[in-house]
Amino acid sequence: MASGAIEVHRHDSALGSWDVALRRSHPALRQHIAQLWHGAGQVNYQRDRILPQARSYLLINLGPPQYLFRPGPPELRIVFDDIWFSGLHEGPIETAAPHGSVLLGVAFGASGAASLLPWSQAELANRTGPLQDLIGAAALRLRERLLNTASVATRLDLVEDWLLDICVSGRSVHPLVHWTLARIHQSGGRVRAEELAREAGCSRKYLGSVVSRAVGLPPKSLARIHRFQHTLGRLGSTLDWAELAADCGYYDQSHLIRDFQQFSGLAPAAFLRSAQPDPGSVVVR
Repeated sequence: MASGAIEVHRHDSALGSWDVALRRSHPALRQHIAQLWHGAGQVNYQRDRILPQARSYLLINLGPPQYLFRPGPPELRIVFDDIWFSGLHEGPIETAAPHGSVLLGVAFGASGAASLLPWSQAELANRTGPLQDLIGAAALRLRERLLNTASVATRLDLVEDWLLDICVSGRSVHPLVHWTLARIHQSGGRVRAEELAREAGCSRKYLGSVVSRAVGLPPKSLARIHRFQHTLGRLGSTLDWAELAADCGYYDQSHLIRDFQQFSGLAPAAFLRSAQPDPGSVVVR
């Protein structure tokens, strides 16, 4: 299949050199998948942190081993050298690619994985690990086919075919989930869980249960992530932290700082001083 033209973005700076190929997904997958990409290159830093977004990820390593770090004590370094799934997270994911990287990725929208994949997203929230644990040898067979394919376009086709032919769950997601996610997105994460429940005409407990079962996180957590992402987009516009906090829906400056520390591991001022390879990550070493 050919779902559309590929856009290749080249990065070359003190942070490293890499190419990222982006392509719009197949029409049948488009409402579920936020981004489909293939990246290859070498970074010049030791570690970065992947920042939380209201997304889950299918990650296929087609190059040298990469590493995931889990905080301790003791800190654990876990080798990523096959195919992994990462659910929605409420904190950053620290990684390293010291030997270079060739990575194919699928970013699912908040409800996308629940619609396409036959696994409980509630059980996968805040977890990143081998897809083989979920589907067995089929994951390794997919990766083997990709390794035997040189063309980036064909690799993307193969993953789309796999999603269409094998992973489509056929499950419906409760309309309240779609409504809640849209409402949170439109508000930039500034809507409160109580307000959502009142507008939906149900209890906060019921709404939280419905949304958590589908996407893995409750509305309050999803709103906090959206608000954090919205604030990131505003960081360059002002250095008045109290004003920024008020504009982005935080109670006060200390509230903003607490969220930054949870979601990035850094205070806002330290975050501003840190390099970003892309909008979704920050260099920490």
